[in-house]
Amino acid sequence: MALPIKGNIYFTGFMATGKSRIGSLTAAALGWKYFDIDQAIERENGRTVSEIFAEEGEAYFRNLELESLRKISRESQVAVSLGGGTLTNPEALEIVKSTGVLVALWASPEVILARVNRKKNKRPLLANLDETEKKAKIVSLLEERKPIYEQADFRFESTEQFPHHVLTRRLIHTLQVAQLRPLTVALGERSYPIYIEESLGGYVDTILEKTGCHGSPLLITDQNLREKQKPLLDQIRSSLRGCKVFYFRPGEEEKNLKSLNRLFTYLLRYNYGRKTTLISFSGGVVGDMVGFAAATYMRGVDFVQIPTTLLSMVDSSVGGKTGINHPLGKNMIGAFYQPRAVIINLVALKTLPQQEFLAGLAEVVKYAVIRDEEFFTYLESHQEALLGRDTAVMQYVVRKCCAIKAEVVGQDEREAGERAILNYGHTFAHALELLAGYRLSHGLAVALGMRCAARLATSMGMLTPSDEERHNSLLTALNMPETFPFKLDATKAWEAMGRDKKADQGKRVFILPERIGSVCITSEVSKELAFAALDCIDKETRKPVPGAERL
Repeated sequence: MALPIKGNIYFTGFMATGKSRIGSLTAAALGWKYFDIDQAIERENGRTVSEIFAEEGEAYFRNLELESLRKISRESQVAVSLGGGTLTNPEALEIVKSTGVLVALWASPEVILARVNRKKNKRPLLANLDETEKKAKIVSLLEERKPIYEQADFRFESTEQFPHHVLTRRLIHTLQVAQLRPLTVALGERSYPIYIEESLGGYVDTILEKTGCHGSPLLITDQNLREKQKPLLDQIRSSLRGCKVFYFRPGEEEKNLKSLNRLFTYLLRYNYGRKTTLISFSGGVVGDMVGFAAATYMRGVDFVQIPTTLLSMVDSSVGGKTGINHPLGKNMIGAFYQPRAVIINLVALKTLPQQEFLAGLAEVVKYAVIRDEEFFTYLESHQEALLGRDTAVMQYVVRKCCAIKAEVVGQDEREAGERAILNYGHTFAHALELLAGYRLSHGLAVALGMRCAARLATSMGMLTPSDEERHNSLLTALNMPETFPFKLDATKAWEAMGRDKKADQGKRVFILPERIGSVCITSEVSKELAFAALDCIDKETRKPVPGAERL
């Protein structure tokens, strides 16, 4: 699906920079009308531009030019090639800026001279000049008009190196991407955008260029997505001019140093250098590994996240947490390393397996619980649309989650304080994943972990039974699991919590809700209280919410 362009497109630039050719190709590609100011004047006056210049003078011609521009600018969805000197009139520049975007095409004096000499029609401003004089005149006029051309919204070089249709595609995509309104993770020089649209597969090269990634790209995914996301994968590869693809074996069990070393070997074998851009096209497992690889390969290269699961869209692709698992703990080896951009294609959700989609919904609920009761209410009232993966609802939900995470990460990049709230449910969840031998997906483990955290908060008098019931009711309505599907050994779970990254000097750190929309961080939790909280998801000992029978 093509992205829209608001307003008209006006092309400016010196003579022979390709305004007419690129302008007409742009209009044809967009299905718009095309106007050439010079041609419009010639039709209306029955004389060529050269004849008008010769007979009436430049001032007269500029007035005709302004009137023609006024008339054309009243139309919508038009591409307009302006004359080389149209914008010398300040009023003309004002008309252009108020009705569309201004694109400047430029070329070197040598290229311009060569093109002028190939044309049969003589240029009035270069009439009766020899080669040396022509070039001097071109250089002089370019310098004179430089301040005008610099007022353009976009500049593109018109060279002999690339065909016109290649420049046209690049130009259109640049304008389309420029009109998007991405979220921003504000981290000073390491700030980056989060693009969230139905499909951006054909625009990846443009986004990379816009964000300053100019190195050789390598697309990295897992073998499951070779067919499951083939249309989008092919579209991205085409955008990147058929770049190579590296495939990890799928699964959380592959998130280890051995798998990562396969990628390093590939990078070295094919001579990827420091200007490489690693592009993760997958869920959180591959995204975490690619981020860690980017952080460490040649001491750091650029990387971009293109998440394909709901969980990775709303959580793992944003924030710069990267890493791999160790047999004794999840994500214990890694680094904080921010991507250059996150590109979210909601179309990927259409083919996402149900269990993976539900895993992402768990993280969605997490964001509402920790930060925004109004968002929680929205989720309660849009349960059917959420489960039906309605595009408009999913775009709102993904954007909301990313906005919350971007705000928290911007305040605490390295989890020195407030960022820990993003781990709501995770202290329990990581232990449950380990007990399950990573056969339980992270998102569904988080759903169970949130139930435990809410029960713990209720038992400590922090959360009301009615809020716990509301919390759990939404999870249940969204088809989240209510019990741990394996044998639950509370002692082993407690030991695993002690090895969690959040553990502080042997104390286990818990994020607990005080109410819907607000959580706190505490390490004052006894083993007995944690065991009792785990009972609420133990299929053998599960107990109802205290006081729920009175609701």
